[in-house]
Amino acid sequence: MNKPTKNLLFVIFLVFAFLGLHSPTKAETTTEFNPNFILSDEEIQDWQSMGRADIQAFLDNYTGVLKSLRAPDKDNQEKLISDIICQASIDYKINPKYLLVKLQKEQSLITDDTPTQRQLDFATGYACPDSAPCSDKYRGVGKQIDAAAGIMRWYYDNVNFQPWIKKANTEYNIDNTIVIPNTFATAFLYTYTPHLHGNQNFWLLWQKWFQQIYPDGTLFKTPSSSAVYVLQDGKKRQITSMSVLISRYNPNLIITVPDSELARYDSGKNVSLPNYSILKVNSNYYLLDDDTVRPFANYDTVIKMGYQPEEIIEVTESDISGYTVGTSISTGMLNPLGRLVKLKENGSLYFVKDNKYYPVPDENIAKVNYPTFSVETVAIKDLTNLERGDLVIFKDGTLIGIKGTNAVYVIEKGLKRHIANEDVFYGLGYDWKNILWINETTATNYKGGSPLYLRATIANTTSSTNTLTIDTAEDSDAPRFEVGKMVTTPADKTKIIGKEFSTNMDVYLVADYTTGKVLAGKNIDTVRPLASFTKVMTAYRLMKQNLSLTKAATYNEAKDKSVYHQFRITNGEKIRNGDLMKSMLVSSVNTAAKILANQVEKTEADFVKKMNQQAKDWALKNTVFTDSYGYDLGNIGTAREYLTIFRNTAKNTDILKIMALKDYEYNEVLDKDNKPHHFDSNSNKLVSKKGLSFTILASKTGYLDEAGSGLVMLVQRPKDKKKFVIITMGNPDYAKRFDDPQKLTEWALKNF
Repeated sequence: MNKPTKNLLFVIFLVFAFLGLHSPTKAETTTEFNPNFILSDEEIQDWQSMGRADIQAFLDNYTGVLKSLRAPDKDNQEKLISDIICQASIDYKINPKYLLVKLQKEQSLITDDTPTQRQLDFATGYACPDSAPCSDKYRGVGKQIDAAAGIMRWYYDNVNFQPWIKKANTEYNIDNTIVIPNTFATAFLYTYTPHLHGNQNFWLLWQKWFQQIYPDGTLFKTPSSSAVYVLQDGKKRQITSMSVLISRYNPNLIITVPDSELARYDSGKNVSLPNYSILKVNSNYYLLDDDTVRPFANYDTVIKMGYQPEEIIEVTESDISGYTVGTSISTGMLNPLGRLVKLKENGSLYFVKDNKYYPVPDENIAKVNYPTFSVETVAIKDLTNLERGDLVIFKDGTLIGIKGTNAVYVIEKGLKRHIANEDVFYGLGYDWKNILWINETTATNYKGGSPLYLRATIANTTSSTNTLTIDTAEDSDAPRFEVGKMVTTPADKTKIIGKEFSTNMDVYLVADYTTGKVLAGKNIDTVRPLASFTKVMTAYRLMKQNLSLTKAATYNEAKDKSVYHQFRITNGEKIRNGDLMKSMLVSSVNTAAKILANQVEKTEADFVKKMNQQAKDWALKNTVFTDSYGYDLGNIGTAREYLTIFRNTAKNTDILKIMALKDYEYNEVLDKDNKPHHFDSNSNKLVSKKGLSFTILASKTGYLDEAGSGLVMLVQRPKDKKKFVIITMGNPDYAKRFDDPQKLTEWALKNF
């Protein structure tokens, strides 16, 4: 019989005593609404916190009509609501989470599956003052979403010019209460909704959806205590001993969270009894099976099934009051604890319990769900008299990854919740070595749940000034771009080369890779910001200057940190140059580019001079670089000239291999924050798309508001191995930024 022995439980108890686990002190405070601080400016402007797929997954997780609704957007183009939210967040650089909360707070549209037309018409409450009818000008859910995001950006842009916009660090009387907003975001929320109650409702929804982020099944503790808790049904349940912990969970999965995080969760009933314990309550005997207590028919049944009197634990009625009473156990019942069996005929795994057998589709599930069970080999005929049960799924809180990808999820209630990137993964306290890698077939057994988010760190500080400023560099020779507006070639100056491809993209170019001949193009001589296309020239110059990909670089924050720094790296950490190159070219990490530039030159400015000299050597008259990663608007060029840069760079096999990666992972050479592992997928989503009619040999993405979305690819036609360079720039549809490049490539392969 597969059950913990008395000696094992005794050893576990000694381990527990040795580790010194004890009850924690009660948390001093819980999170409460602070009218002076509702959101930070960083949070409300974190427009990249959710992508279109994340927004759709969030809507799918609720019952509201918005998850499948299609409606006209601000331009009267019918789209899914998730697309409209995504586009508004991109257009105005406002967090899509803000819009989701706004839709629920104003009209309950996230959860209401049968809203009235008025709820949809004025979805975010925009232009609906308390004292007057709502404005027909902004009627419609698409216009409402756009306006809700747009007005927040407008507040930021005009707060110094419009005295009626509420400001940070200024005293206001809100519903007879003195409020001094600590942030502009908080002040703007009061400008939009000048009431305490409405903003408290907003805050409560934000806390519920985006602050309490850990899934059920999470094991956690705090730095100040060794007490361990499991999150179940949204409540923290203290695990009172190591013997209980080991009998139910894997201690390696315990994560450490701040005391303030633990305080967010209400307390549930303690987990105080080891699994599979034999319990005596008065004259009745029970088997504890997870959260179920199964009564034995009588004491003789307990003894006949192999249990000894010293294994029985006497408890009270209150000790088992929170457990579900399961089916009774009699001497004729098969496998009350269960057996893990493998068929000798085909190797299939099953969990056999009572008179049922349950398919176990992956050995990892057996390791997680039945860690104390050994596998028995049986014949198919041994299952013929048993009833087939449901498919066994992973326990809540299990970390899984899909083989062949870097997609990582955590299981909760049969759903797989996506962990978008390593910042979220490590920020939540997870450990890479605890991921169980499963095949894609097994993964299809789990529908997608809402993605996991990382709580933003709120710096509750005040500023000495209420002035918002933007610093811009001046260069009399550089073309002038309107900040925040995509460069677009005027219709009367649009030029088409060769056959025309119908698209809203401002620029496209199709070229023969071998000869460099332009086969088709649109506006290929328009000068525009290069954005992250710049990093390809950076890679070329790095290899030209003999950068060793095997050597490691030490991060110096004062020297290496870039603008728009989104790289999880700590001062003094070391990463191999080859891995930094992956971060730069595959994930388009800005700081990685600057670190590498500083490896071959004393300063980034010196390196940029070499980039510009290289452009001159190639006779690129319209190409200029002002940084190594493309964030500055001074990095400019044309599609025609960029073809030269890309073709020359692709000749380097080391760079070509990196630019062909679907994803990557690596460990730091020297780790200082106990988070050595990095991983990500290619920012070009086409490289992972199945069923393409072409092979992608290398690619690079680029995006700035002023540049629009851009994609350059080296592709190959399968039937004759002919290679093409495809360049697209000025794509205005960020949410569908890969659709037209795919269509263009398919068109090119048919026509050339």
